[in-house]
Amino acid sequence: CGALIPDYDQVQKISIIPRSNGAGGLTFFSPQESRLESGMYSKQYLEGQLVVALGGRLAEEIIYGEDLVTTGASNDLEQVANIAKRMVKEWGMSDKVGLIALSTPHEGGPFMGRSMGQ
Repeated sequence: CGALIPDYDQVQKISIIPRSNGAGGLTFFSPQESRLESGMYSKQYLEGQLVVALGGRLAEEIIYGEDLVTTGASNDLEQVANIAKRMVKEWGMSDKVGLIALSTPHEGGPFMGRSMGQ
């Protein structure tokens, strides 16, 4: 999936060997040097991260069916939730919420809805 996403990191290695940590397979990416140095990420790149992270879970659903998916994608789901939350709350990358920062980076705080009501 990652090899097909525009403006995404290059696929370095793919492993389908199950790991003891619950991962049924892993894909290793080699980030662009300029991206690492600047720390700047486009909305397209971040959306690509969401797509790639959910690719393994979707593959399980396609192969095994919804009722037989495993916990293998749990880390991917955490990563997706974190990226999506930051896109909305910190970086103003939501068409519905708009160009506002609802929190500062790494700030805990209340549920997003409560902050919007203030």
